[in-house]
Amino acid sequence: MLKIYLLEWLSLALKFFHVIVGIAWIGASFYFNWLENKLNRAGNRDGIAGHLWAVHGGGFYYLEKYEKYPQKLPEPLHWFKWEAYLTWVSGFLLLLVIYYFNANSHLLINGSDISPLIAILLSIFGLIFIWIVYDLLCKSPLVNKPYIFILLMLSSVAISAYLYSCIFSPRAVYMQVGAMLGTIMAANVFFVIIPVQKVLVKSCEDKADVSSELGKKGYIRSRHNNYITLPVLFTMISGHYPVIYSSNHSWLVLLAVFVIVVMIRHYFNLKGIGKAKNSLIGIIIVALILLIFYLSPVSKNENMINKISNKEAQKVINQRCTSCHSSSPIDDIFKVAPGGLILDTEELTFINKDRIYQHTVATKNMPLNNKTNMTEDERKIISDWYNSIEK
Repeated sequence: MLKIYLLEWLSLALKFFHVIVGIAWIGASFYFNWLENKLNRAGNRDGIAGHLWAVHGGGFYYLEKYEKYPQKLPEPLHWFKWEAYLTWVSGFLLLLVIYYFNANSHLLINGSDISPLIAILLSIFGLIFIWIVYDLLCKSPLVNKPYIFILLMLSSVAISAYLYSCIFSPRAVYMQVGAMLGTIMAANVFFVIIPVQKVLVKSCEDKADVSSELGKKGYIRSRHNNYITLPVLFTMISGHYPVIYSSNHSWLVLLAVFVIVVMIRHYFNLKGIGKAKNSLIGIIIVALILLIFYLSPVSKNENMINKISNKEAQKVINQRCTSCHSSSPIDDIFKVAPGGLILDTEELTFINKDRIYQHTVATKNMPLNNKTNMTEDERKIISDWYNSIEK
């Protein structure tokens, strides 16, 4: 009991910390990408690539970007790196606490023959594998062919999501893919962007020439990170919305969402340089409508609905739900009813009928990972009970 209680507090603290440093990192990415797009490239003094005037918080700011480096290295010089490192570390620790420590109930599909240790190793392997694939593509000539590069990366993500969907729970698949993309972003900072910046600083100190290709190398990785931010943010919040990850082809839905949010990011990047394409908005809206339509629940034939009493429905709830959703849960993980949802009596079950139907019938994400083995016949009972009430 004490172990579970302390793990809950650890999970809460890590989530809070992860959100804070994640906001700092992604906020910096958005800001510097916007800054790069908004720089005034005309009328600059020698050695300056662009400048920008801004007003914020009751004051005026003037910023300049150097073509190479300043004549004298300023002190102190701020490095944007700890936000990235701490976001990744806190995210991995969350993966550890929520999914690795509870691999049987959170990570693996119910009834899987794979051991928790193998599942964890496969998860870690995915983090390393996707970085190797991405890094090799970036070091190849394909990095200068954006459409082919994007297609290959999307294919890698899609194949990974599909393979993980064969062994991981739907919710865990989304978290896994999000962690893989987050690993690419953090590794870009650690292995490429910061080393490039260290060379620039050293060149400034030694008054040495710097190849323009060096700065371009860091810029490309930073630009990639900017496009990956929205897919990562989506996977972070997706766990709260089972309508997304509980579909029959959840990995395909994930890929579709990634394409849509990358287009959204691309639209704002184009808008930043005054080249926004309104047609892109239309494509995004149509894609969203099609996705929503695809995920919408199938309406039931009223002639096939059986009349189910509250007592019959409660019997299913008692067998499959109240081990967690009770005033005194007996589950091995949850010692307090998740979401405060208590279903001990017919009255409480009736009051919460909408939530029960949504999670056991519409999205089928409950019981969690179908831990209590709710059958399709039992879901049909809940569905008929709910629709009988609605009629």
